[in-house]
Amino acid sequence: MASGCCIGRPPSFSRHETERKIMKTSTRRALAALLAFAAIGAPLAAFSQAKYPSKPISLVLPAGAGTGVDILGRLGAQKLSELLGQPVVVENVVGASGVIGVQRVTRAKPDGYTLLFAFNQAITMNPHVVANLPYDPQKELAPISRFAASPFVWMVNSQVPVKTFPELVAYAKAQPGKLAMGVTGFASAAYLGSQLLADQTGAEVLPVNYAGNFSADLMSNVVQLSMSPAAQVPALVASGKVRALAQTGDRRSEGMPDVPTVKETLPGYIIDGWYGVWAPAGTPKEVVAKLTEAWRAVASMPEVKERLAAVSAVAVGSTAEELNDLIRAETRMWGDVVKARKITPAQ
Repeated sequence: MASGCCIGRPPSFSRHETERKIMKTSTRRALAALLAFAAIGAPLAAFSQAKYPSKPISLVLPAGAGTGVDILGRLGAQKLSELLGQPVVVENVVGASGVIGVQRVTRAKPDGYTLLFAFNQAITMNPHVVANLPYDPQKELAPISRFAASPFVWMVNSQVPVKTFPELVAYAKAQPGKLAMGVTGFASAAYLGSQLLADQTGAEVLPVNYAGNFSADLMSNVVQLSMSPAAQVPALVASGKVRALAQTGDRRSEGMPDVPTVKETLPGYIIDGWYGVWAPAGTPKEVVAKLTEAWRAVASMPEVKERLAAVSAVAVGSTAEELNDLIRAETRMWGDVVKARKITPAQ
């Protein structure tokens, strides 16, 4: 039974052979676990890398080239691109007192890749002075930040024989309806400003409607008068063909300390202008929060403040909540003005 003496006995291994087998088994198990984790983790990593923004952003400007919206919007777009690491493509969408450009954004996908950079006129005035407005700014846009503020400036062609705002008022009253004033729509701040001037002083001018920038006509005396955003003033005054008479803010801006305010000779005449950023309503809150943070950072950059000051604008960089509160208050104010002046909404 010699052959049976070894039945059931385990094979004999040395201590080193046993350790090698244990190590091989542990290695195989560790590798299997690592591969399983990688299979699960791969989509998680891909998701984390897709954080906003992962592609170019479109910034819609509802105004033409050379306007205050264009000048400040392009400045903001450049710095936002540097900050977020993605191209910010500017689109000038002109027409209907800003309505077409704003509507382009309200109809866009609410994913943070289409933004609006606009003057307050398009948001707080248009609801009262544009008939059948195809959108509700307070319902169809998500406020991001108020980027900058800037007054309007009353300007005349240099051939007009006036050098001060009181002289302009007297000149216009002496020949009512003869001074042609360029306006970008009868729903614009400039048009409302002309009506407020007529109501307070009796000085009647002739509003001439333009679809976009009319600086060339102002310089060539096709129109003699304008109330334009301060950002447009330096280049026009530098041409020697246009004279700045007065600014509409509550106080003289640092960029134009020698240009008086209308309020200094006509108390109560104050019209503020500002520039803000919006996304389509429904944009994810985390995207709005990131954009608000980014635009506030842009507004705080020293080089941005310097360039804004050069065009008589002041950096603001508000929160989304602050912008929302301002929109509501200003919309109510312009509603009261339009009602008091009996202004008919433009068709």
